[in-house]
Amino acid sequence: MSISTALPSRRQGLCTLLAFAAAALAGCATRDAPARRLYGLTGTPPLPPEAKPGQDGRAWVLSPQIALPELLDRDEILVAEGSAGLRPWPESRWAEPLRDALPRVLAEDLWRLRQPYPVALGGTPQSDASGESLRLIVQVDEWLARPEGTRLQLHLRAHWHWTPLHAPANTALPVAGRAELNVPCPAQADALADAYRRSVMLLAARIVAAS
Repeated sequence: MSISTALPSRRQGLCTLLAFAAAALAGCATRDAPARRLYGLTGTPPLPPEAKPGQDGRAWVLSPQIALPELLDRDEILVAEGSAGLRPWPESRWAEPLRDALPRVLAEDLWRLRQPYPVALGGTPQSDASGESLRLIVQVDEWLARPEGTRLQLHLRAHWHWTPLHAPANTALPVAGRAELNVPCPAQADALADAYRRSVMLLAARIVAAS
């Protein structure tokens, strides 16, 4: 065998061994990496014991565009750290964007609290197509958990107002309102996700009671 034919063969063998080694290392890294768990605004919290039915009997249409702080526009579950820091909760992610989940879940909670009066998300309630209806516009100003000793406390700050939808332009509207809510929970990812879900129900109860 000549030197000119042996060298390429050895180089090919070395490249093959290096490729196998790289693949094995990548496989080990994948197996050793902690699995990410997904969380969502799921479940049906009980109605708050202090919930009030409100006075407005017209149909409500919740605007599907609920303004959220920019830091919530991501799949990481963030927790406040220090005076101005943020950190993602390890190996935990939202299963769907909060900007999509919040309007749907809030509309469901409003409907549960207002029965038999209709609530719709972004459309006219079919059961009240010929009656008056109002559009509800909600904005979330803060929705973030902070450490409280060995636990967490989720803080939700929001405000809302109504506009006429299928109603005379001079119709009387419920008074605009705002709420600041605190939901304590253990320092665990599933407990924090549950606190987020319960805070939506508490917000819905505040909106209905103020109407």
